[in-house]
Amino acid sequence: MKIKNLKTYFAFLWIFLTTNLCTAQTENYFKDYTFESIQVQADSIHQFVVKAMSEKTENKDKWERKFFCAFPSSYAVMDSIFGFNEKPAPLYHSKIPRKVKSYVNSDSHIGFFSQLTSIPANIYYNKYVNICIDGYWQADKIRAGFGFGLHLFYNPKPSCIALAKKSDSEIKSVFRFIFDGPHPGNKQNRHFYKILLPVVKAENERLSKLLTVAFNKLMKESNQY
Repeated sequence: MKIKNLKTYFAFLWIFLTTNLCTAQTENYFKDYTFESIQVQADSIHQFVVKAMSEKTENKDKWERKFFCAFPSSYAVMDSIFGFNEKPAPLYHSKIPRKVKSYVNSDSHIGFFSQLTSIPANIYYNKYVNICIDGYWQADKIRAGFGFGLHLFYNPKPSCIALAKKSDSEIKSVFRFIFDGPHPGNKQNRHFYKILLPVVKAENERLSKLLTVAFNKLMKESNQY
């Protein structure tokens, strides 16, 4: 191999290795925390959000990251922390220090999660999608896809990229959760579906087809009751 080509090879190799190293370091930096119990996790989530909302700007990102790393990565854990199953979950009644401009639950920890902007988009939306998979409406804070539907509408590119990495069944479950409710065939849902579909289709046709399948199935089931 000629010297010039050899230099080019090593230059590309260096870029490849350093890029992947930086990616791995970033992912580890935002890696989920582990907790000895749901109660400890709930307490940590609450303490981190309090700190994030009270600290000055230069420290806010640190506490938002801690909050994000403590936040659930699955629907089951979300339900265990925010839902009501025989008895209230640890954060069922809890509220954050002040309301935030969020896509859902503006006075809750879920609302704070829905408006985070300091987390890398690929990491943020991957967790967002994960907490919506297999979700279903409940008469508490477990509803409306935790605001993910509005992210699909207002931030379609990164949210669709994350969603498209999942299986068809997982994707349909996310779409179903967005529109699920006691009476899902309401005018608001039908209007939102109508304006969301072209936005999703512009980003990913596969997702738009699955959105239609999930929505129509939910409407059919709704009409049976």
